[in-house]
Amino acid sequence: MRAVSLLAVTIAVCWSPGAEAAPPAAPARTLAELDAAFAASARDLARRATAAGAAQLATLIDQWDPPRPPGRQMAFAIPPRLEKPATIAGAAEESIWSDFVAARRARAAGLFEHAVFAAGAHDRQPTRDELADPPEGPRPPLPQRSCAALELVQRTLRDDPEHERARLAGGWVKRGDAWVSAAAVRHLDRGEVFDPEFGWLPAARLERYRAGERYDAGRWVPAAEDEAKHRDLKHAREFHGDHWEIVTAVPLERAGRLSAQLEQTRAVWRQVFGAFAWEPADLERLLAGRVRAVARTPHAAILCRDRDHYVSELARLEPRAEGSEGLYWLPTKTIWFHAGQDGSGAAGPDPVTVHHEGTHQLFAEARPELDRVRHLAGERCGFWAIEAAGCYMESIEPASFGWTVGGRETGRVPDARARLAEGFFVPLDELSGMGREAFQNFDRLADLYAQVAGLADFLMNGADGALREPFVEYLVRVYSGTADPDTLARLCKQSYAELDDAYRRHLAGE
Repeated sequence: MRAVSLLAVTIAVCWSPGAEAAPPAAPARTLAELDAAFAASARDLARRATAAGAAQLATLIDQWDPPRPPGRQMAFAIPPRLEKPATIAGAAEESIWSDFVAARRARAAGLFEHAVFAAGAHDRQPTRDELADPPEGPRPPLPQRSCAALELVQRTLRDDPEHERARLAGGWVKRGDAWVSAAAVRHLDRGEVFDPEFGWLPAARLERYRAGERYDAGRWVPAAEDEAKHRDLKHAREFHGDHWEIVTAVPLERAGRLSAQLEQTRAVWRQVFGAFAWEPADLERLLAGRVRAVARTPHAAILCRDRDHYVSELARLEPRAEGSEGLYWLPTKTIWFHAGQDGSGAAGPDPVTVHHEGTHQLFAEARPELDRVRHLAGERCGFWAIEAAGCYMESIEPASFGWTVGGRETGRVPDARARLAEGFFVPLDELSGMGREAFQNFDRLADLYAQVAGLADFLMNGADGALREPFVEYLVRVYSGTADPDTLARLCKQSYAELDDAYRRHLAGE
């Protein structure tokens, strides 16, 4: 079972004083022109690197722009600083590297201009050129382009990890030569150090942890003694990560692995669904530098010893917990996992479960203004979209540049195709009218989960993402309790029958 959750994306809006600025002018160069200029520079630089005998540098330059995987989204891993390869040596290679960085920064500057312009699309009329020659085919159903704007911000940071405005918009803060999360700054300012196995700890305490000691109930004990102790949740350990605080009945190292998986979920979620966290006008102000992002309270997670421990603890909260592997419990805004069938599994929770339940938590806690209505999320109708988004994030796969998300061959979408071929299909007009109870009590629930996974891929990636903005806006309406059974059709400007037909064609690869 995947329980409903209502981001504390760990950022909140703070207004800067001053009058509203004028809308940004259209960028001087199109995205195609920016990419063409960079590609020409990269070809020349790769030739120079090859001539200089710098084969590794030539390969890096030649492969910098990865091919976009068909039907999938790309999410980039953004390093904390501009990282120069250790293999670069000599004046010739240094010169080529410097020119490569300059070419990347030139494109990044143009990409960010486009991000700012796209963020303002919600409140402006199309330009004369856009009306005469739409850059991406027919006009999209909604004027807002929040998803596109955030995608351009991530492309900006991949080219130039030092781009200040893009970093500040993403909630990063400069410390020394690295950009760190606003959440990490709180720990750094207290003199704490982060270790992937033990989390954030005071520097002196971390030294003793690394030396094989553990602090327990006011005294230091050997790590083996601490790990042998049977823990319940009242006497659990605590792992403090950047964006999650994990109460754990198993050793900290396993909580550290869970923390890393959740941070990956968050990194991808911010690029795929991050527009959910912002009203379009607020996103426009953020990218224009008129508001700033600040840290918020970390998310809460619990890691139980084993499955029996997990079920026994959750049984008093959720009777159907026995059928789940992870659960986001809305009333306490806490995500629950277990360390394995018997607690001996070193890997901990299945990453697919972590991605799904972590997605529920991120959506639920993204917008503080929805706290008072979070209990309404999907209760009356549209509950399927909450689960569809979780299923979509199950498809995260690692890639050389970070991750890919979605695709007809990933996650549960192959099951959706199989069920459709067998004749199982719930029309969107019926599905969109289901509330939480009707959805969770559906007699073929596993098949329904497969279908909503297929629908998520269709709405996020079908027709080159044309319905992505409407789907994210639909999620806002569902989580705020303001959706009605016809909301998605109105946002997409298509009837449900038309969307059903397009969904079938998407799964067929047409």
